[in-house]
Amino acid sequence: MPRHTKIDFWLDLALLISFVVDYSFSFTGLTVHEWTGVGLGASLLVHVTLHWDWVLRTTKKLFTTPAGREKLRWVVDLLLLGAMSLCVLSGIMISRSAMSALGWETNRDGFWTGLHTTAADICVALVGVHVALSWRWVLTVGRRLVGKGSPTTSPSTASAL
Repeated sequence: MPRHTKIDFWLDLALLISFVVDYSFSFTGLTVHEWTGVGLGASLLVHVTLHWDWVLRTTKKLFTTPAGREKLRWVVDLLLLGAMSLCVLSGIMISRSAMSALGWETNRDGFWTGLHTTAADICVALVGVHVALSWRWVLTVGRRLVGKGSPTTSPSTASAL
């Protein structure tokens, strides 16, 4: 299995777990929630960068092939990128702990709080769809990583996004 496929798999799994834990605000508390959100924002940039080849290939296909699973995934991922970006940005804007620790006072008005809550809820739905659309890749790579996959199976990292 290519090294980059393993990296994609473990990063994707770490992002999913981090997102689920961070969404459970009552479990993490404010400070952990905020710092995990900052980490998720940075990890999102890494994730998109690692999958940039998929983004370019799929974007080109949007104009040359009929509608299908890849187009749906592209639309879901674009919406997820936007929702996650809004969630991280609004989280920074309402931060009480993390940004204060960095010496930046934030604006905690109702607009940013509402945007943060709404974006987080949208992210939950889109993450579910994102995972569902990538489920075959997840199972194939997961089985290969634990030694239960077919040696002839060659999952593409393009399906990871």
